[in-house]
Amino acid sequence: MTYQIPSSPVVSETEEKKSRFICWLGPVTDKTAFQHQLKQIRQQYPDASHHCTALIIGNPANPTMMQADDDGEPGGSAGRPMLELLLKQGVGNVGAIVTRYFGGTKLGVGGLMRAYRGSVGAALQAMPLESFVPLQQASVCCDFAQESRLRFLVARHQGSCGQADYASKVTVSISLPQDQWQSLRELLLAEAFEFKD
Repeated sequence: MTYQIPSSPVVSETEEKKSRFICWLGPVTDKTAFQHQLKQIRQQYPDASHHCTALIIGNPANPTMMQADDDGEPGGSAGRPMLELLLKQGVGNVGAIVTRYFGGTKLGVGGLMRAYRGSVGAALQAMPLESFVPLQQASVCCDFAQESRLRFLVARHQGSCGQADYASKVTVSISLPQDQWQSLRELLLAEAFEFKD
């Protein structure tokens, strides 16, 4: 369930037959933020030939969203190779924008594919990555006497307890890695804890 995500953006530059490829690669969690980043890069490099993109939101094994754009380059020669490399490397919540300054020599479709993939590959080598662990959130109700037991079990399953509401019973917000959820849930149900919707 865990996958790699960028911890901060990087910019790298490569060259292919006098064409410059400037790659911005960074963390992205929604399409609107990515479009804003693309707009900023278009303003930063207004005279560039192309601004090709690839975007993966969520787990790269099963993305919530993914897209690629060739921005006027021959179909499938830029955005798709960029996207395929990110998927192959198992990076999620990531956006890539490669800005190209044409150097006067046509690269052909194969050459463009290698150049755009290579530009993203160079940025990936420089990018700091961290593991993303999807979390499960829940609210658990118990008697006052059970609260310390609940906190112990959640901690043992690598989770954390948040806010607690005290009324006739205690309701505690919990958060833990999804791969720990099923075993904790079974344990809590066996010990008569209740889950609140």
